Amino acid sequence: MSDANSNSSLEVLAQSSNEIARILGTLANKKRLQLLTSLLQKTRTFRELQQTTGLGKTALAHHLKLLVESGILKHTGKGLYELSQDGSEILKSISVTYAGSKRRRELEAARRADYIQMTHTKKEGVKTKKLDIEIVKLEPMRIASVRAVSKTPEHDSWEKMRAWAEPKGLLQNIKKHPVFGFNNPDPSPGQEEYGYEFWIRVDPDTEPDENIEIKEFEGGLYAVTTCKLKDELESEFFRKEGYLESWRKIVDWVKSSKYKFGKHQCLEKAHEPGVSEEDLILDLYCPIEE
Repeated sequence: MSDANSNSSLEVLAQSSNEIARILGTLANKKRLQLLTSLLQKTRTFRELQQTTGLGKTALAHHLKLLVESGILKHTGKGLYELSQDGSEILKSISVTYAGSKRRRELEAARRADYIQMTHTKKEGVKTKKLDIEIVKLEPMRIASVRAVSKTPEHDSWEKMRAWAEPKGLLQNIKKHPVFGFNNPDPSPGQEEYGYEFWIRVDPDTEPDENIEIKEFEGGLYAVTTCKLKDELESEFFRKEGYLESWRKIVDWVKSSKYKFGKHQCLEKAHEPGVSEEDLILDLYCPIEE
């Protein structure tokens, strides 16, 4: 987060702490969250909300009164209840934040498991890293694409992608909507600027807009390995060569294998898009053919 955004957030929190605490207190109830979740789908009647929650009339009326007073719900006066714009945005923000937090916890648990395995398999005090390769077939998919050319194109193109994909809820389900990236164009000696392009899988009926290009990816066979970006960037190899050593290793593996290099796009897939460079785990996809 930039200093300007951070200062703005601190100012809002300081000036509106009582109101924010009241809204959060209203949300801190399982039944009220159940009510709001059902209203994300459509406007509902009092009776429908009773059936959804199993609450009696008095209890339901109490919960609805609190939600309306907090500005999260709107009562149309026709026996119907619907989310306000503020309520919809708050729920989506909570959902996105929780999904990201859950992925980070799962990633940290996986890291701890990897560390424990490593410490129990060291021999004679020497650590050796085996290159683990998985052969993966990516199926054809419709993708939304953004690209930036600058001194920091990964960051710049990701911000474009995030601004488009996050409001649509695409980043809440990375398995269904995986994110891939690649240099486009590659860095050149003596040139500070280069390009980076991000893809995200989208539904077949997704249409382009002014910020997003829609493409059809034909898929293909890949040799895949995993690396931690921070370790790669701090390595002697990267300082000398200017690219990730794991890319060199996977290329060497393909040369010595039964496969040949494919003509489809090289890709990098983040386990958790949007995390800091220090925490970023990448799967490197090297195109291959039988």
